[in-house]
Amino acid sequence: MAPAHPTPAALQRDAIDVVVFDAMGVLYSCADDVTGLLVPYLRSHGCVLSGTEIAQLYEQCSLGRMSSADFWAAAGTSGASDEEYCLNHRLTDGVVALLAELDATGVRLVCLSNDVSEWSKLLRERFGLGEYITSWFVSGDIGVRKPDPAAFTTVCRRLDVIPERMLLIDDREENVTAARTAGLQALRFGTPPLSTMEQLRKELRPW
Repeated sequence: MAPAHPTPAALQRDAIDVVVFDAMGVLYSCADDVTGLLVPYLRSHGCVLSGTEIAQLYEQCSLGRMSSADFWAAAGTSGASDEEYCLNHRLTDGVVALLAELDATGVRLVCLSNDVSEWSKLLRERFGLGEYITSWFVSGDIGVRKPDPAAFTTVCRRLDVIPERMLLIDDREENVTAARTAGLQALRFGTPPLSTMEQLRKELRPW
């Protein structure tokens, strides 16, 4: 029988050594970056591929099977660049305050993200998130995307931490479910009762 899915009230905070943040929809405000940011950017740079074709190309790039330069070329763009595209992203309101608050407690902060390697690096450097988040597990680097269980086992293995001592914060239900099945504690952000970063801060404040 599958383990019961813990509610926020059931978090075992004293058993959490690592908080694992998703990027899109948690650290950064746009949850669906492909539809909301990437497709419009591509269209503005001459891409005529269908939405489905763009999504397929993006998935391959986010699995590390092509570079971002190869992605722009395959999408048929003119003048597109990593730097210009990444300027479209914004931090989620209140996320830096939450990271600083958690960091002060001594809990380890990491990120597990489905993203293109080059874009992830540019974004975390632009926003200075490396000050708080010590390890980045990006699908373009590790070759696997959530909700594949291998994404969670990769984090556990590389950090040498058992799943039960990790808390995932993600905006996608399928990722939260997969994390819980893999043994992690998990919270879904972006929907009630955790719709805002301030609500998440209050939920985690006993730390």
